[in-house]
Amino acid sequence: MYRQIIIPESNTFLLNLPADFIGRQVEVIAFPVEENQTLEEQSNGDKYSWDKALKFFKKNAVDFSKIEKWKREDLYE
Repeated sequence: MYRQIIIPESNTFLLNLPADFIGRQVEVIAFPVEENQTLEEQSNGDKYSWDKALKFFKKNAVDFSKIEKWKREDLYE
């Protein structure tokens, strides 16, 4: 993968590709990157944090210690 962020000075851009791209299909995508775009804006104002993620996973975690143990032979009974 080859990725480069540029600030164009005109409406044309000459793209020099690496040699190993020659003879292969290549996708070129151009879109503006907002400098102040944050994860908070992308998630509709719900600011992401590690604390929230840990609380969510602890709340929804499965406690495997309470699951009854079984043996493979028990499947055939």
